[in-house]
Amino acid sequence: MQCDMPQPVPQGVVESLIASTDQNGLLCLEQRLRVGSSVRLTAGPFAEQLAILDRLDDSGRVRVLLNIMGGPVPVQIRREFVVPAA
Repeated sequence: MQCDMPQPVPQGVVESLIASTDQNGLLCLEQRLRVGSSVRLTAGPFAEQLAILDRLDDSGRVRVLLNIMGGPVPVQIRREFVVPAA
């Protein structure tokens, strides 16, 4: 791998940044995620799905509850792939 060449970013990073902009197109770095609030997933097999934030900690991952298969199913996902639902 050459360090002087641009490298692709992981899937979902750009989408997460776009989803974090305000109505003027300015990036809002502080997202007010709160346990129990509605969130939208921005990457992975459940991208664009709404979920409930179940656990938020300093590990870089969060646990959300997706309503699939007739009930809430816990799913772990990277923190940057979760944004507050609009």
